[in-house]
Amino acid sequence: MPGAYYGSGLYVRPPHLTRIVGGVDANIADYPYQLSLRRFGGHYCGASVIAARWALSAAHCTFPLPAASSVILQGGSSNRELGGVLFNVEEIINHPAYDDFTVENDVCVLRTVDDLSGLHIAPIALDPVGAAHAPGSRAVVSGWGVNGDGVNPIILQRVDIPVVSDAECVAAWPAGWITPDMLCASEPGRDACSADSGGPLVVGGLQIGIVSWGDPNCVGSPPGVYARVAFPGIRSFISAHTGL
Repeated sequence: MPGAYYGSGLYVRPPHLTRIVGGVDANIADYPYQLSLRRFGGHYCGASVIAARWALSAAHCTFPLPAASSVILQGGSSNRELGGVLFNVEEIINHPAYDDFTVENDVCVLRTVDDLSGLHIAPIALDPVGAAHAPGSRAVVSGWGVNGDGVNPIILQRVDIPVVSDAECVAAWPAGWITPDMLCASEPGRDACSADSGGPLVVGGLQIGIVSWGDPNCVGSPPGVYARVAFPGIRSFISAHTGL
């Protein structure tokens, strides 16, 4: 399981993903659903707009559950330090079955005080329950994570990667690590390290994944792992709280 990941001679959990490797600068106008989840005075995780007052992110970004007032969402700006609109958060709900050791059910929803609206701010549609995407389908992942040079980019980054088959995903990691609520996407130099934890993985205008965890070396093998939005246990959680 992920909590037993072997690295540098020690058993540790694979890291949650905070890097953009192989990405390019992106214009928020092309990714109006992208949000910066801010904690401790700065950018902390990625998130996405899914409804007027609801955002979607990874549970590991809000675990243990922080006070809602300590989290702010920024939307509408490619620059994570300037511009856009800041939104106060009224409620944070982590998936009740989230496991911080196995990283199963790595999803949370955040309800804002005011509508998530403004220039270059718009919701992304979610993958319907039970949906599947053919291996090789091109996906885009975006965020402000540390790049391959170890630098925190100020400007939003995006990278295109292919969806990996479930069989390849399972085979790439030790037995039991990949569970049905997860999916993989990567290619050499552009894997799931290529993103911000909690950020969106999008195919054809639908968010199919939430950046979760992966290999710290970011070489594309084994592939990066995402929470699967279409998984019934995840999709029903989102629907129960947001109505989507």
